[in-house]
Amino acid sequence: MFLSVTGVLSSTTLLINHWENRECRLGCPLNELPLLCDNMMTLAVFDSYHYGNPLNKYVRHYEGLSYNTYELHDKHLRVKRALHHQDKFLHLDFHAHGRHFNLRMKRDTSLFAEDLKVDMGGQEVNYDTSHIYTGEIYGEKGTLSHGSVVDGKFEGFIQTYQGTFYVEPAERYLKDRDVPFHSVIYHEDDINYPHKYGPEGGCADHSVFERMKKYQATAMEEPNKVKEASSDPVLLRKRRTAQIEKNTCQLFIQTDHLFFKYYKTREAVIAQISSHIKAIDAIYQGTDFMGIRNISFMVKRIRINTTTDERDRSNPFRFANIGVEKFLELNSEQNHDDYCLAYVFTDRDFDDGVLGLAWVGAPAGSSGGICEKSKLYSDGKKKSLNTGIITVQNYASHVPPKVSHITFAHEVGHNFGSPHDSGSECTPGESKTQDKKEKGNYIMYARATSGDKLNNNKFSVCSVRNISQVLEKKRGSCFVESGQPICGNGLVEPGEECDCGYSDQCRDQCCYDADQPDNRKCKLKPNKVCSPSQGPCCTPECYYKGRNEKCREESECAHQGMCNGGTAQCPTSEPKANFTACHGETQVCLNGGCSGSICEKYGLEVCTCASVEGKDETDELCHVCCSEKMNPNTCSSTGSEKLARFFNKKITTLPAGSPCNDFKGYCDVFMRCRLVDADGPLARLKKAIFNPELYENIAEWIVAHWWAVLLMGIALIMLMAGFIKICSVHTPSSNPKLPPPKPLPGTLKRRRAQQHARDARDAQVHQSQSHHGGGDHGQHHPVSGGQRQQPSRQAQPQPQPQRHHRSQGQPRENYQMGQMRR
Repeated sequence: MFLSVTGVLSSTTLLINHWENRECRLGCPLNELPLLCDNMMTLAVFDSYHYGNPLNKYVRHYEGLSYNTYELHDKHLRVKRALHHQDKFLHLDFHAHGRHFNLRMKRDTSLFAEDLKVDMGGQEVNYDTSHIYTGEIYGEKGTLSHGSVVDGKFEGFIQTYQGTFYVEPAERYLKDRDVPFHSVIYHEDDINYPHKYGPEGGCADHSVFERMKKYQATAMEEPNKVKEASSDPVLLRKRRTAQIEKNTCQLFIQTDHLFFKYYKTREAVIAQISSHIKAIDAIYQGTDFMGIRNISFMVKRIRINTTTDERDRSNPFRFANIGVEKFLELNSEQNHDDYCLAYVFTDRDFDDGVLGLAWVGAPAGSSGGICEKSKLYSDGKKKSLNTGIITVQNYASHVPPKVSHITFAHEVGHNFGSPHDSGSECTPGESKTQDKKEKGNYIMYARATSGDKLNNNKFSVCSVRNISQVLEKKRGSCFVESGQPICGNGLVEPGEECDCGYSDQCRDQCCYDADQPDNRKCKLKPNKVCSPSQGPCCTPECYYKGRNEKCREESECAHQGMCNGGTAQCPTSEPKANFTACHGETQVCLNGGCSGSICEKYGLEVCTCASVEGKDETDELCHVCCSEKMNPNTCSSTGSEKLARFFNKKITTLPAGSPCNDFKGYCDVFMRCRLVDADGPLARLKKAIFNPELYENIAEWIVAHWWAVLLMGIALIMLMAGFIKICSVHTPSSNPKLPPPKPLPGTLKRRRAQQHARDARDAQVHQSQSHHGGGDHGQHHPVSGGQRQQPSRQAQPQPQPQRHHRSQGQPRENYQMGQMRR
């Protein structure tokens, strides 16, 4: 809503200026100005969100996407019901971050086993993963796109030469705002994870791992007997050759009810699982573990605990307050012999900022890690220590997918045998040398990383050595053969020269289709140089396009792509000069992407202007602010005197709806920072009372603490019974068989006596006045005005003193009245 109003306001201001200048940029007559206003207001609604702003405290810049979801949903349905592999590619085009994205994807079948089992609500359900897609940016070899399409919205990540972009639903972050887009996209460089270094955040501390290490050594059964590895390089090569196909680790993934509560649907939960698996699959496949390559992962079974499973006594994860060590233990108490690894995904805020925990594998001498079987331990319990847990929440906020993916890769690294990195060689992020420190730490660093440094997605040489030893020992016992490249999926994979699909789909004159014999399919036909399936720089006549033929449109930060005449792929576009202004001069280009802040153009750092106690700085809270590097105290607006030598006092404002004042409010259309509680106490009270989550939480608390509710009910009944018992002896009753009521003690008794004394005095006064009135009987008094005095009525006889018995002939009513007045 705020962004739309900003666009309307900007358009209206522009039109007013045109009106004053008696001109119109569109060449329209002035009498058509009202119509133009309507049109430009409409356009502004869809154009204003191109200017980035912080998404939350972890993502400092994002853009909105508003492609046609109905059209994408129809494409997805066509791909899902396609017969004989027709129309099996899903195309998605959009523009964001100063570049064009042309995604070409197919259904991803590599992440899930053919006999995949999905348990939900305690029952096995038939489930297809047709909404999970993988692919690339068309014409850009080496790129990767992966995600899901649910209700016409794509959610996932896109790996490019300029870094990785993440796409998520807008309602996940902007649920209380009316925005003209349905999805948000942000770059990995815009992730600002504050807990990546320091004492908090990431994995458990050293003492936890020491306790786990001691427990692993208490197995009461002999560890798996594995023949010792020979140091003979010839034998080593032979063994690796024999195991070369066994490089896939099969997983059992469970999600608890809190994870389901956050993502809400089965499709969204499975999309999160596939996203995490794909992310670590890319990392491990790209690592050479001393000759062991192409390590991959595949999900064999999924168990989804919904919100109804919270009340299921057989669900070990049903309780809300479980520590991280206990949570891992609950997962380990199940038998996971059929799997390489078993993980539980949750949405819990563990103590000390822990994001994950896993048992560390070892080549020999202790239990734990990949392929570990269930054993009996010293505490008398049988456990499977091929387990780990992951949470997506940290310090009451949900972490970006990038952080969660790195955490998953980190915990799996423990299972594969790597402890935390240590020593100067494997912790360059702690180096005092600037060039080493800028590259960051590796995956197995003890604390969480934001994933934006060069080393954050890599294993150190220390980790590679440790993991290689464990893989050499254990992978033969539970790893399975990986899937080979699939000819006919339309993607040119290793071992294929081309891939135009099957015979009923292939329109390529240069490539043999997938229905041909094995020695010909997915290969170039004789005398053919290339195939259009390889990229956009190949003509339908099977020749490379000439040099300087356009294959990619120009963007704000990159020149148009030109074929080089020697390859079918579109070469990487030449980036425009770094620090070229983009996005309405609110950002700058860096390495071909519009990802930097305008502050970086002048060697400054972007910051958030915050109010200072006792000073009114509300005008600057919605400005773009910069500070000197490593000196946050110099944070000032672009229009301030401090930064006048850089920006000439030109104020750059944040878009309406942007967070401001250290995320304590938002910017309105007048560029004023409104506190989030600006609605007042009545509105907050109304939201608190009528919030459905309040009643859900109460119901959840009652279910979890039924014993406390029972005790409170018993206490209330006893209190009521005691009150009735004590007060009943003072309560009059019409039952003649009951004893008379006891007088009230203390103050009540004195008050009753005082009331009786007042009643007695009033009776005496009334009696004396009655006697005085009888003495005047028969007398006449003068009347003013000469009027004649009327004879007075004869006085009534005074009542006789009351007795305990009534005289003969006295009415019964008078006797009863006398008893009452007594």
